[in-house]
Amino acid sequence: MKKTLLLLTLLVFLSTTNGQEQYLNKDFGFEAVIPKEWSVYKETPAPTSNYMIIAWGMPKLYSEMEKEEIENSVSITCIKSPNIKDAEDLAEKDYKRVSGFAQKIHRQKADSSEILAYYTSSIIKMKYYVTKQYFIHRNGIGYIINFTATPGTFTTNQPKFEEFFKTVKIE
Repeated sequence: MKKTLLLLTLLVFLSTTNGQEQYLNKDFGFEAVIPKEWSVYKETPAPTSNYMIIAWGMPKLYSEMEKEEIENSVSITCIKSPNIKDAEDLAEKDYKRVSGFAQKIHRQKADSSEILAYYTSSIIKMKYYVTKQYFIHRNGIGYIINFTATPGTFTTNQPKFEEFFKTVKIE
């Protein structure tokens, strides 16, 4: 347990400023500013691995469409692989991965002049989801910056995700 905490401390540096936290991951060469009200949902630090993911839960909000409180998620996935050549290749591999467990999936390219981005609609375990994803490939690392919501909460939280995305810096 102490070793895990030490690794987390070495991997991630958090400092609080103006209600936000600076997330820094030196192993995969990226940083981002995280709103303080977001909570870490999952973190798979992997200093000896070629894969890592950090996922945050946004504050819950009530959806009239789904008639329940929903917690949308934001994540950054990093993959070091010689089999991924560019952002298009990364996007295709991720689409195939999700298609393996989603009941129905539809993907549409988003308007983005500089960065490859998609909107994806899917049904997973009888629930509908809408996802906005940015795909970046730099220095042999693939980055997937992801926002997933239900149809009833997507438009409310997408602007918050886009503000977050503007803070993501990749070496």
